[in-house]
Amino acid sequence: MLKNFISGVITVLFLVIVNLILNDLTDTQFIDVMLLVGIVISLIIMFFSSSGGFTTKYTDLVMGNHANDENDNIFKFSPNVPFIVSVAYAFIGLLAILFVYIDYFF
Repeated sequence: MLKNFISGVITVLFLVIVNLILNDLTDTQFIDVMLLVGIVISLIIMFFSSSGGFTTKYTDLVMGNHANDENDNIFKFSPNVPFIVSVAYAFIGLLAILFVYIDYFF
């Protein structure tokens, strides 16, 4: 339980630091980049936390490993704490963007 909490806090700190760096580089507001950072980090975490899929099939083809069944290469992903935190960060970013820029949408 404590390990999950620490992992979540580290993920939030990482997301905020990446967001602040992008804000300084692009001279934008914090909220403007929040959704993009959340989505990109979520996809990166999903890519490196999953097994199977296109990348596994491609590397098996390159390595000449034909002994695996097709069932071994099924895409498998179980959401972990950093992934859930980054998706929640992206969702909060979406809500913040809708709240701040409501006049532009409606």
